Amino acid sequence: MIIRRPRWGRRVAGACAAIAIAIFAAACGGPAESGSGTSKGPGGVTNLTLGYVPYTDDAALFYAQDGGIFRSHGLNVKFVPQASPVAVEASMASGTEQFGFVTTPVLVNLNSKGAPAKCVSSVDGNQPATAAGDHTVLVAAKGSGIKSIADLKGKNVAEVQLTSLNSLAVQVLAKRAGIDPASIHQIAMPFPQMPAALSQGRVQAAVIVAPFADAALADGATVLTHPNADLFPNGTVTCLDAMGPYLKANPKVASDFRAAMNAAIAYCHGHQSACKATLASHLSLPPAKAAKAALSTNWNPALNPASITLIEGYMKQYGEITSEPAAASMIWKP
Repeated sequence: MIIRRPRWGRRVAGACAAIAIAIFAAACGGPAESGSGTSKGPGGVTNLTLGYVPYTDDAALFYAQDGGIFRSHGLNVKFVPQASPVAVEASMASGTEQFGFVTTPVLVNLNSKGAPAKCVSSVDGNQPATAAGDHTVLVAAKGSGIKSIADLKGKNVAEVQLTSLNSLAVQVLAKRAGIDPASIHQIAMPFPQMPAALSQGRVQAAVIVAPFADAALADGATVLTHPNADLFPNGTVTCLDAMGPYLKANPKVASDFRAAMNAAIAYCHGHQSACKATLASHLSLPPAKAAKAALSTNWNPALNPASITLIEGYMKQYGEITSEPAAASMIWKP
């Protein structure tokens, strides 16, 4: 089903409002207690559950577990794959997950509705500054006739969710190209389904990430642009977050989690082959393909509040939020 741009803002508001209600219930001692899901394992190790969206830029996250870095910081983390960041946030609000992958627009949307989700650490570093290092791509399907952003008018464009950094980027790029963003039919679709949808003509373009982009390009799709590098160079476009009530109740766990991720990112910067090897098991890639995977990161783990403010400005411009929480308030401080 095609979900047109004017409708999804209301859907986003509803989803984020529901998550916000769950978070406030937790803060008042409701069903999703602030410490829910945190337990001690053998040797005093803290057991956690983390929701994530599977793609190659999770390599440092995977290595933090597989390489024993989480364990060395007193943590044992169970990973749960999710289709989108909104699904991750909903699981955290329910207390079934304590940490999770989120894109900056979803983080902003929640906070604008009063839900205190906060970035605790980077996933792998910040956005690369150039297209050469960025492997999130806006592609056009073979035979679609699309040669530029302006050609997306009236076309079906797949995005992982209609609350995402990718959907926001399509809006901004469309307006810059002189077309009405609402003229593009934006369709929510998990990354693994996008290559087939492109080759079958169900969508004419997609914002897609590695390793799924490789399959799309092999089928004849062509790259129109690198949205994140175009719009958010060196920016914080994703992070690993947790909910405010949980962070208030578990500051030591959050501090250990951040330290572990910073250590994993630093290690992966100098040992990329070891970190890429984790993609074979976590993403079910052949080892040779995992070894060749491209990682879209500048390896800087410091969260960038200026880029969060930039993204907020775009969101307000396109009517996705009415208030702009201070970027610093969305980054956890011990």
